[in-house]
Amino acid sequence: MARGAVVAGAILIVLGGGALGYALTRKAIGGMTPEGTAAMGSAVSSLDGDIKAARAAVDSRAATMAEVQVLRAAVSADAATAMDMLGKEITFKPQTGEVIELGQLPKPQGAPISLLVLPQGGMRSSKSGIIGSSAELQGDKLLITKTVEVVPADAEAQKQLTGFVTITHLLDLTPALERLTAAGVTGSFELGGAKRAIGAPPEGAELQANAIPSLAGAQLIVAVPPMKGGMPVPIAAAGGGAAFLGLVLLIIGAMGGRDRTGLTQAAMPALAGTQLSPGGSMVAGASLAATPVPVDMSSGPAVSPGPVGPGAVLGKWEIVRRLGSGGMADVYLAHARGEAGFQKLVAIKIMHGHLARNQRAVDHFLDEARLAARIVHPNVVGIQDLGKIGNDYVIVMDYVEGVDLEKLLASARSGPRPVPINVGLGILCRICDGLNAAHKAVMPDGTPIGIIHRDVKSANVLVSKQGGVKVVDFGIAKAATQVHLTVAGETKGTPSMMAPEQRVGEQVDVRADVYSVAAVAYETLTGHAVNLDLAALAHLGIENWPHLPPPSELRPDLPKELDAMLLTAMSFEREKRPADCAVFEAMLEGVMKAYNLTASDKDIARWVESEMKLLAADNSPGTAATNLA
Repeated sequence: MARGAVVAGAILIVLGGGALGYALTRKAIGGMTPEGTAAMGSAVSSLDGDIKAARAAVDSRAATMAEVQVLRAAVSADAATAMDMLGKEITFKPQTGEVIELGQLPKPQGAPISLLVLPQGGMRSSKSGIIGSSAELQGDKLLITKTVEVVPADAEAQKQLTGFVTITHLLDLTPALERLTAAGVTGSFELGGAKRAIGAPPEGAELQANAIPSLAGAQLIVAVPPMKGGMPVPIAAAGGGAAFLGLVLLIIGAMGGRDRTGLTQAAMPALAGTQLSPGGSMVAGASLAATPVPVDMSSGPAVSPGPVGPGAVLGKWEIVRRLGSGGMADVYLAHARGEAGFQKLVAIKIMHGHLARNQRAVDHFLDEARLAARIVHPNVVGIQDLGKIGNDYVIVMDYVEGVDLEKLLASARSGPRPVPINVGLGILCRICDGLNAAHKAVMPDGTPIGIIHRDVKSANVLVSKQGGVKVVDFGIAKAATQVHLTVAGETKGTPSMMAPEQRVGEQVDVRADVYSVAAVAYETLTGHAVNLDLAALAHLGIENWPHLPPPSELRPDLPKELDAMLLTAMSFEREKRPADCAVFEAMLEGVMKAYNLTASDKDIARWVESEMKLLAADNSPGTAATNLA
């Protein structure tokens, strides 16, 4: 079937292109311009990708919040009590462009009762409180909504009502519509009887409807000016439509030919909170990022930290201070006290108490530590201990005094100061070395664990004051030995840095990490961000992926060998990438040897020190001791 889709797509592109070529070579006055036709196809593709991504995010967000214990308690109460809980037991943090509503549905079949809407006065959907998915057009905004039931925590309340949480994402259509206007396209965007006009259609224009595949009932209506000559508008339109359909079939065929049978990662549907980026400590007057939090919880309610404070003792650990709080745990700096006054700083991660009663959450929390604990390598943050102390589940990690690579790159870009080529390549080789150790990790009996990081990005690489490079955050790693597994098709991580197969929820192998390392390499060496996600894939297609300029065009002093090396490592087809991180590391080392480039820990440390001084001088928010991302 996949092969058939590819063949059909190729035929449609050839026929559609021929029809367009014929039509465009006919002399005529009026009709849609080639620029307008291209803009229309681009707008449909771009909108479709944006809508798909928004709907997936809203569905995941709503399902996650429905399981949060404090929200179950809130829907058991009245509006006044729920408002009083806000900022105390619970703290909602709507994401940009998001509206969260919490309410009740009286039994049987009562009208929805709203308890909380955040932000107050936020744009709500008319479908808010109605279980299910919906979308509606309000002005320049497309409201994508998901409402799910929330089971009240109180048993008596369950007899009288059920709760609900509605997540509405406001997708701004303005950029796509402005591109159409600039290209001279007029018409309207229509959905469910609502309409947003695009310019003023000419008198006598023919209206052409273009469906948005991911949103039933949504149409982009384009006004085609009347023809006054020989250009056959129907042929041009049919050709454009056939070519676009052919591109879609090619992508579907390429995706359909891939293996979708494998299980992916450990997931944690019970609670998705905020991800805690590496924390920090004070060094020479500067705040330095230092402590990894390996759980990727990219959205959700922030949870108030527990009662643990400075001086508290958990087992042999004495708390020094709290470094920050994420959706699953609080992270503290602690002393490990030994004999003869020996003290060692560690980072101790304590799971939130209300999650410790959820076995799925506990499995996810401990999976993270079990995976990382099997990786013993200088380029991976080490796990010293894990388990239960009293009523608390804890993970004890090495404390790394340094800063994450993302902040270093941001500081360098602000200069602008390009990362020294030897330093950049040295850091990348160390990242590859750490990941290769993770990929090759085994159980005590020698059985391969099969770890794949799946969220390699600059924020998950710590660089210490001494020039050490450590990969962190195995919280969403996939391994064959995990207790907690999820079904194929689920995706977590950072979309712009993901390999295409991971972005669409297919089974991944170590070459997905190779792709992400290459993306980090591109950003590190060129100073330009990589932002290739599902919408970019739908818009740009798979040919010549990753659709990025060669690195040496952006930075002429880079060795030209890196152009093909990095872009090949980011190939759409995983078979074209280096087989694993060890092979990719060897390729990078080959460039270093050819150009007599070396990077010792001291070389990296000197660069880190210079950038951290500038960070401290700028008093940037990114240098804070802890940072909730």
